[in-house]
Amino acid sequence: MFGDFLLLLVNVLIIEPAQAELSARLGGLGAPAAVMQGVSSCVAAAHTTLGALYTENPWEGITTAFRLWTGLTSYEAVLQAEVPACEPALKAARPFIAREPG
Repeated sequence: MFGDFLLLLVNVLIIEPAQAELSARLGGLGAPAAVMQGVSSCVAAAHTTLGALYTENPWEGITTAFRLWTGLTSYEAVLQAEVPACEPALKAARPFIAREPG
């Protein structure tokens, strides 16, 4: 029961906002479709990894959500640090994520 609640929070506070922000940012910067698809797949798959991690250590999940909400960290940084399988997709997206829009 508590685990299901944590999975819901991971989805609402981390996965959905990460998906929206990264998709909008990559789309606005003209990233190729393959890069956008890779990042989208990575974020979707991160739900399981982050859910397991934060179920074992809820305080880490709360801290991460707070750091994201306050801007102390970014979705890319969280994915890079806590979901090693995202490394290839984030590496391919890095030239676009690092660039300023406009």
